[in-house]
Amino acid sequence: MPSCPSGHPSTANDVCDVCGLRLRTFDPRPPQHLPPAPLRSPAAPAPPRPGAPRGGPCPECGTSRTGRFCEECGYDFASHQRRDPGAGPAAPGWRVTVTADPAYYQYMVNQGVLDPDLLPFPSRVLPRRVALSGDRVHIGRRSASRGFVPEIDLGGPGGDPAISHIHAILIARPDGTWALVDPGSTNGTTVNGTADPVAPGVEFPLRDGDRVYAGAWTVIILQKG
Repeated sequence: MPSCPSGHPSTANDVCDVCGLRLRTFDPRPPQHLPPAPLRSPAAPAPPRPGAPRGGPCPECGTSRTGRFCEECGYDFASHQRRDPGAGPAAPGWRVTVTADPAYYQYMVNQGVLDPDLLPFPSRVLPRRVALSGDRVHIGRRSASRGFVPEIDLGGPGGDPAISHIHAILIARPDGTWALVDPGSTNGTTVNGTADPVAPGVEFPLRDGDRVYAGAWTVIILQKG
Protein backbone atom coordinates (compact mmCIF):
# COMPACT_ATOMS: atom_id res chain seq x y z
CA MET A 1 0.00 0.00 0.00
CA PRO A 2 1.46 3.43 -0.90
CA SER A 3 2.75 5.45 2.04
CA CYS A 4 3.97 9.00 2.57
CA PRO A 5 7.79 9.29 2.86
CA SER A 6 7.27 11.60 5.86
CA GLY A 7 4.80 9.29 7.58
CA HIS A 8 1.65 11.36 7.09
CA PRO A 9 -1.70 9.49 6.99
CA SER A 10 -2.86 9.96 3.41
CA THR A 11 -6.02 8.80 1.68
CA ALA A 12 -4.66 9.46 -1.82
CA ASN A 13 -2.93 6.85 -4.00
CA ASP A 14 -0.35 8.99 -5.84
CA VAL A 15 0.71 11.96 -3.69
CA CYS A 16 0.28 12.67 0.01
CA ASP A 17 -2.76 14.88 0.57
CA VAL A 18 -1.04 16.35 3.66
CA CYS A 19 2.41 17.41 2.40
CA GLY A 20 2.34 16.76 -1.37
CA LEU A 21 5.22 14.29 -1.53
CA ARG A 22 5.00 11.38 -3.95
CA LEU A 23 3.83 8.22 -2.20
CA ARG A 24 6.09 5.19 -2.14
CA THR A 25 4.98 1.60 -2.61
CA PHE A 26 6.68 -1.14 -0.64
CA ASP A 27 7.96 -3.98 -2.80
CA PRO A 28 8.27 -7.18 -0.75
CA ARG A 29 10.43 -8.87 -3.40
CA PRO A 30 14.16 -8.94 -2.64
CA PRO A 31 16.51 -7.12 -5.06
CA GLN A 32 17.44 -9.39 -7.96
CA HIS A 33 20.94 -8.00 -8.47
CA LEU A 34 22.23 -8.91 -5.00
CA PRO A 35 23.98 -12.27 -4.46
CA PRO A 36 22.38 -14.59 -1.91
CA ALA A 37 23.58 -14.08 1.63
CA PRO A 38 25.99 -16.80 2.83
CA LEU A 39 24.61 -19.26 5.34
CA ARG A 40 25.86 -18.79 8.87
CA SER A 41 25.73 -21.24 11.72
CA PRO A 42 23.23 -20.22 14.44
CA ALA A 43 25.87 -21.07 17.02
CA ALA A 44 28.30 -18.51 15.55
CA PRO A 45 26.53 -15.16 15.04
CA ALA A 46 28.31 -12.39 13.18
CA PRO A 47 30.45 -10.33 15.56
CA PRO A 48 29.47 -6.65 15.97
CA ARG A 49 31.46 -4.02 14.11
CA PRO A 50 34.22 -2.37 16.17
CA GLY A 51 32.69 0.52 18.09
CA ALA A 52 29.17 -0.33 16.96
CA PRO A 53 26.53 0.50 19.57
CA ARG A 54 24.42 -2.28 21.02
CA GLY A 55 20.64 -2.41 20.76
CA GLY A 56 18.01 -1.74 23.39
CA PRO A 57 15.63 1.04 24.37
CA CYS A 58 16.84 4.60 24.80
CA PRO A 59 17.94 5.16 28.42
CA GLU A 60 16.65 8.74 28.24
CA CYS A 61 13.11 8.32 26.89
CA GLY A 62 12.59 4.56 26.40
CA THR A 63 12.03 4.72 22.64
CA SER A 64 13.04 1.57 20.75
CA ARG A 65 16.37 2.02 19.04
CA THR A 66 16.60 1.92 15.23
CA GLY A 67 20.04 3.47 14.65
CA ARG A 68 22.91 5.27 16.35
CA PHE A 69 20.74 8.15 17.60
CA CYS A 70 17.35 7.99 19.33
CA GLU A 71 14.68 9.26 16.94
CA GLU A 72 12.84 11.08 19.74
CA CYS A 73 15.44 12.69 22.02
CA GLY A 74 18.72 12.39 20.10
CA TYR A 75 20.59 10.22 22.62
CA ASP A 76 23.83 8.88 21.12
CA PHE A 77 23.97 5.10 21.66
CA ALA A 78 27.58 4.94 20.46
CA SER A 79 29.15 7.48 22.82
CA HIS A 80 26.46 7.13 25.53
CA GLN A 81 26.02 10.89 25.56
CA ARG A 82 22.74 12.65 26.13
CA ARG A 83 21.68 15.79 24.35
CA ASP A 84 23.15 18.77 26.24
CA PRO A 85 22.18 22.12 24.66
CA GLY A 86 23.85 23.98 27.53
CA ALA A 87 27.34 22.61 26.92
CA GLY A 88 30.06 25.06 26.08
CA PRO A 89 31.13 25.56 22.48
CA ALA A 90 33.39 22.76 21.26
CA ALA A 91 34.12 24.36 17.89
CA PRO A 92 33.94 28.15 18.39
CA GLY A 93 33.29 30.65 15.63
CA TRP A 94 30.99 28.50 13.50
CA ARG A 95 27.40 29.20 12.50
CA VAL A 96 24.88 28.11 9.90
CA THR A 97 22.46 30.05 7.71
CA VAL A 98 19.14 28.27 7.22
CA THR A 99 16.83 29.19 4.35
CA ALA A 100 14.72 27.83 1.49
CA ASP A 101 16.47 27.17 -1.83
CA PRO A 102 14.26 27.48 -4.95
CA ALA A 103 16.79 25.62 -7.11
CA TYR A 104 16.80 22.62 -4.76
CA TYR A 105 13.01 22.70 -4.62
CA GLN A 106 12.81 22.69 -8.42
CA TYR A 107 15.22 19.76 -8.53
CA MET A 108 12.93 17.82 -6.23
CA VAL A 109 9.98 18.66 -8.48
CA ASN A 110 11.88 17.58 -11.60
CA GLN A 111 12.79 14.29 -9.90
CA GLY A 112 9.10 13.63 -9.24
CA VAL A 113 9.62 13.56 -5.48
CA LEU A 114 6.96 16.17 -4.76
CA ASP A 115 3.95 17.71 -6.47
CA PRO A 116 4.24 21.54 -6.79
CA ASP A 117 0.45 21.91 -6.94
CA LEU A 118 0.03 20.29 -3.52
CA LEU A 119 3.28 21.52 -1.99
CA PRO A 120 4.16 24.97 -3.41
CA PHE A 121 7.44 26.69 -2.65
CA PRO A 122 7.02 29.00 0.39
CA SER A 123 6.23 32.54 -0.67
CA ARG A 124 8.30 34.21 2.03
CA VAL A 125 11.15 32.65 3.99
CA LEU A 126 13.57 34.83 5.92
CA PRO A 127 17.09 33.37 6.27
CA ARG A 128 18.09 32.80 9.86
CA ARG A 129 21.47 32.29 11.47
CA VAL A 130 22.16 29.80 14.21
CA ALA A 131 25.43 29.79 16.15
CA LEU A 132 26.88 26.30 16.62
CA SER A 133 27.74 25.44 20.21
CA GLY A 134 28.03 22.37 22.38
CA ASP A 135 29.20 18.99 21.13
CA ARG A 136 26.26 18.41 18.81
CA VAL A 137 23.48 20.35 17.10
CA HIS A 138 20.25 18.58 16.09
CA ILE A 139 18.40 19.35 12.85
CA GLY A 140 14.76 18.31 12.70
CA ARG A 141 11.24 18.95 13.95
CA ARG A 142 10.12 19.30 17.54
CA SER A 143 8.29 16.43 19.22
CA ALA A 144 5.67 17.63 21.70
CA SER A 145 5.14 14.10 23.06
CA ARG A 146 8.81 13.86 24.12
CA GLY A 147 9.49 17.52 24.81
CA PHE A 148 12.23 17.47 22.16
CA VAL A 149 13.15 20.76 20.51
CA PRO A 150 16.09 20.57 18.07
CA GLU A 151 18.56 23.43 18.00
CA ILE A 152 17.71 23.89 14.30
CA ASP A 153 13.93 23.43 14.19
CA LEU A 154 12.60 23.12 10.63
CA GLY A 155 9.02 22.28 11.60
CA GLY A 156 6.13 24.34 12.86
CA PRO A 157 3.80 26.56 10.78
CA GLY A 158 5.27 27.10 7.33
CA GLY A 159 8.06 24.62 8.04
CA ASP A 160 9.49 22.02 5.70
CA PRO A 161 7.08 19.02 5.75
CA ALA A 162 9.69 16.55 4.46
CA ILE A 163 11.93 16.83 7.54
CA SER A 164 12.17 13.98 10.05
CA HIS A 165 11.99 14.64 13.81
CA ILE A 166 15.75 14.03 14.04
CA HIS A 167 16.78 14.50 10.44
CA ALA A 168 20.51 15.12 10.90
CA ILE A 169 23.04 15.98 13.59
CA LEU A 170 26.03 18.29 13.42
CA ILE A 171 28.86 16.92 15.59
CA ALA A 172 31.81 18.96 16.83
CA ARG A 173 35.15 17.33 16.03
CA PRO A 174 38.36 17.51 18.13
CA ASP A 175 40.14 19.56 15.44
CA GLY A 176 37.60 22.39 15.75
CA THR A 177 35.57 21.51 12.66
CA TRP A 178 32.13 19.95 12.30
CA ALA A 179 30.77 16.75 10.79
CA LEU A 180 27.29 15.76 9.64
CA VAL A 181 25.51 12.53 10.61
CA ASP A 182 22.19 11.44 9.13
CA PRO A 183 20.80 8.91 11.64
CA GLY A 184 18.51 7.43 8.98
CA SER A 185 16.10 10.19 7.96
CA THR A 186 13.17 9.26 5.76
CA ASN A 187 14.09 11.48 2.82
CA GLY A 188 17.87 11.61 3.20
CA THR A 189 20.42 14.44 3.35
CA THR A 190 22.82 15.63 0.65
CA VAL A 191 25.82 17.98 0.64
CA ASN A 192 26.83 20.50 -2.03
CA GLY A 193 24.28 19.43 -4.62
CA THR A 194 25.36 15.85 -5.12
CA ALA A 195 22.60 13.37 -5.96
CA ASP A 196 24.01 10.78 -3.54
CA PRO A 197 22.69 11.13 0.02
CA VAL A 198 24.99 10.94 3.02
CA ALA A 199 25.29 7.34 4.24
CA PRO A 200 23.18 6.82 7.38
CA GLY A 201 25.11 6.71 10.64
CA VAL A 202 28.44 7.77 9.10
CA GLU A 203 30.17 11.02 10.05
CA PHE A 204 30.57 13.21 6.95
CA PRO A 205 33.23 15.94 7.49
CA LEU A 206 32.15 19.47 6.60
CA ARG A 207 34.11 22.52 5.50
CA ASP A 208 33.48 26.24 5.55
CA GLY A 209 30.89 27.07 2.89
CA ASP A 210 29.42 23.57 2.55
CA ARG A 211 25.71 23.45 1.78
CA VAL A 212 23.55 20.79 3.41
CA TYR A 213 20.24 20.02 1.66
CA ALA A 214 17.31 18.40 3.40
CA GLY A 215 13.56 18.03 3.06
CA ALA A 216 11.63 19.67 0.23
CA TRP A 217 13.51 22.99 0.02
CA THR A 218 15.82 23.52 3.02
CA VAL A 219 19.48 24.46 2.63
CA ILE A 220 21.81 24.86 5.63
CA ILE A 221 25.04 26.71 4.85
CA LEU A 222 28.00 26.18 7.17
CA GLN A 223 30.11 29.28 7.84
CA LYS A 224 33.18 29.96 9.96
CA GLY A 225 34.06 33.29 11.48
